[in-house]
Amino acid sequence: MGELPSSLSSCTSLEYLDLSSNLFYGSLPGSFGSLKGLEYVNLSRNNFSGHIPTYLQQIPLKGLNLSYNNFEGEVPVKGVFASTSAISIIRNTRICGGIPELHLPKCTSTSSDSKRQTRKLFVRVIVAISLSSTVAGLALLSFVLFYCCIKKKRDKPSESRLAESFEKISYGRLFKATEGFSAENLIGTGSFASVYKGVFEENGITVAIKVLNLLHRGGFKSFMAECEALRNIRHRNLVKFITTCSSIDFKGNDFKALVYDFMPNGSLESWLYSVDHTLDLVQRITIIKDVACGLDYLHCRCGNVIVHCDLKPSNILLDADMVAHVGD
Repeated sequence: MGELPSSLSSCTSLEYLDLSSNLFYGSLPGSFGSLKGLEYVNLSRNNFSGHIPTYLQQIPLKGLNLSYNNFEGEVPVKGVFASTSAISIIRNTRICGGIPELHLPKCTSTSSDSKRQTRKLFVRVIVAISLSSTVAGLALLSFVLFYCCIKKKRDKPSESRLAESFEKISYGRLFKATEGFSAENLIGTGSFASVYKGVFEENGITVAIKVLNLLHRGGFKSFMAECEALRNIRHRNLVKFITTCSSIDFKGNDFKALVYDFMPNGSLESWLYSVDHTLDLVQRITIIKDVACGLDYLHCRCGNVIVHCDLKPSNILLDADMVAHVGD
């Protein structure tokens, strides 16, 4: 009586094992699977319980009697269990499955199956929650981005508002915006003009102010020609013209300036010949396309044909999004 002793596994040459009609109980030990020489096993009329070990399929048994015990769960289908003439498993009321010839009830769900199903259900719930959270997060992000874009558009002065606010711009406002046309705000110089960065305190708008050198021969003519050219043209790849200033300075001298949208990333020249800036291939191709679109508009799509006579990297300006704008 008692549990099957584990020392039984040392009988490696054992061929016949008959332990029927005893008071053994408990499950069959795993060490029992090492008895590869067994041919006939009779464990009937005991109180063995638990699942029928699957290792019994691997032993080349010719006969196996497990009748009148308390085994439960699924009956294996391989090895000795594949032949109804080699096994006897009657009066084990909680077993199921096996080969069809045994006429046992189908197994519904074993504890292991239940665990697997619970695990699968848990995984599905986690996946569903993750997907829901992702979708909700993307929806929230889209809403925030949409709201920010709308707010930015509302807060950003439109072209008509810009033009209106600068319609009657004075020399004094330009002087104050550039801190007296200081050298710190000087962006660049050309044959006929100097360009300054200016910030208007009343609205915080940053602009580029091109001050014409009227003492230079052709300066006034250059001013009039540029005003005439810029009067009726608008294109995303041309530097946006805002307004002009035709006045006198504090010394009584003639003063003429053109006010443009400020380009934060400077000129293409500063990117091509600088150790601090680099342009990858995609950016270079995009800039070439932007310049081509701007020139196509000037040559073919703005009514009167306008020819740019000084196209070079220093006259191609880049905005905050690295969109190229043809200037000068």
